[in-house]
Amino acid sequence: MRVLIAGASGFIGSHIATHLHAVGHEVRAAARGVEAARKRAPQLDWVGCDFRRDTIDDWLPRLTDIDVVINCVGVLQDGLGDSSRKVHVDGAMALFKACEQAGVGRVLHISAVGVDTAAGSDYARDKLAGEAALAACDLDWLILRPSLVVARNVYGGTALVRSLCGIPFVTPVVGGEQVFRPIGMDDLCEAVAGLIEPGAPARTSFDLAGPERVSLADTVRGYRRWLGFGDSRIWAVPRWLARPAFLFGDWLGWMGVRTSMRTNALKQLDFDVEGDPTDWLAATVAKPRGFHDWLAANPAGLQDRWHARLGLARPLARWVLGLYWLLTGVLALTVARDHAYSVLAAGGFSEAVQPPVLWFGSLFDIALGLGMLAKWRVRWLATIMILGTFAYIFTLSMTLPGLWADALGPILKVFPMMALALMIAATEDER
Repeated sequence: MRVLIAGASGFIGSHIATHLHAVGHEVRAAARGVEAARKRAPQLDWVGCDFRRDTIDDWLPRLTDIDVVINCVGVLQDGLGDSSRKVHVDGAMALFKACEQAGVGRVLHISAVGVDTAAGSDYARDKLAGEAALAACDLDWLILRPSLVVARNVYGGTALVRSLCGIPFVTPVVGGEQVFRPIGMDDLCEAVAGLIEPGAPARTSFDLAGPERVSLADTVRGYRRWLGFGDSRIWAVPRWLARPAFLFGDWLGWMGVRTSMRTNALKQLDFDVEGDPTDWLAATVAKPRGFHDWLAANPAGLQDRWHARLGLARPLARWVLGLYWLLTGVLALTVARDHAYSVLAAGGFSEAVQPPVLWFGSLFDIALGLGMLAKWRVRWLATIMILGTFAYIFTLSMTLPGLWADALGPILKVFPMMALALMIAATEDER
């Protein structure tokens, strides 16, 4: 069949797209950032889409000759460039109405467990409104609500759990008693492949969840053993203590930095992250594996261990690098200004030249530091930092070569900073 997948560059959407292509379907993959997505999966037919802006008229040409549409688009919370209402309600409704007009045979909508007004989150409210919009359409529709999805290639909440496992000695979790029914990504993709076939259940909703009930604390323990990190002491962080971190995550979202530590995630985690697969299993021949069976069948590799350990270490390293550049610029213009002028004078710069050189260098450092903290074009900023530091080394080597032997190492100490910038540039990809 010819299948259009909206959100085909996301965590679930990318796996479904490649799986359906592998089993013989023609896949039209729709996503934001389509050029980067095409490089990762060139076998798919990529088209651009943006749920924040696209109308019915935008969707109709993309739906030409399409038999099935699968909507995997979603955002956790409002932020810079993200709108829960526009994505989950307005954007989804435009797609569903376009499917009606185009005569699409079947529409699958990937939602999430715990979508209920009682959850108290904007995410649940908007997801539920999107489901209602689909149910009101004259379509052969099906709503799927996955529980925690486990895979080798992870993003979002599952990646955060692995990152917590990378913390040595003690693993902090909020609560720890919350119960999941994790489902393997391969089982989810096989379920979707079966549910797009003619005669599959329609006009209903299914929770896609595994057979094994696992608490959040046991999920962490299972992941740590899978990664080869051994057992760890679980620190059940009280909600009141964790809440500032989630509020900070909200603030980062408005700065354009996406993280799974958002207040919506905390509300959903405390409401329902389990799901009930009874109806799905009764209506199909699916036999999903339990969490520990999935781990046993997919041994962790070096890359998995790196990902877990870098999950929290890398953002910290980026902040340290950004603050380093920001503070060097600020200090040179404030408390260290006289010393900066004396260094310039010793290097042969005249009094007339010293102020513009100091201001240019300081503002250059401040701009790079702020950009790195805001996560703006990180790879480019890191490259400019490295090149700028080489220029710094060259200039000092020509004007003050004695600094190479200085006991405080003003030149030698910048080499670790360049190595840090190189590491951050090399690992910038999020998905």
